Amino acid sequence: MDRMRNAKAAAAAAVVLAAVLPAATQARPSTTKPGVIYVLKVPVDDKGIHIPKDQFTRKGITRYPRGALIRYEFINKGTKPYAVHVWGADTVVMKARGGKAAMLVNWQYRGEYHYWRISKGKRLTPVGTVIIF
Repeated sequence: MDRMRNAKAAAAAAVVLAAVLPAATQARPSTTKPGVIYVLKVPVDDKGIHIPKDQFTRKGITRYPRGALIRYEFINKGTKPYAVHVWGADTVVMKARGGKAAMLVNWQYRGEYHYWRISKGKRLTPVGTVIIF
């Protein structure tokens, strides 16, 4: 009789655990998928690329949490045509004084990444840094 009672109690506990556990795991907040595309207007000129500072910027270095989805809207305010290299890709060449380009980047991997201007196919300094934490 005790065996039967223990078996029924174990089966009931398993059913309750099976019902509660999936609900608890689905309730966790997702930390890497903010679900929002942030738009940054970024001026590019003869001195460099000027990404606006925000709450994540530390010691002048641009930082974003992993999973940040950012649409960079570059505008050339320089005297020469430039393209911008970010995340292993280049924008179109923006004409001098008013040219525009956009790039959507999903910062999904932690690490340190660099960006720079390109003029006539050559990388220009200064080279900027983005840290994904």
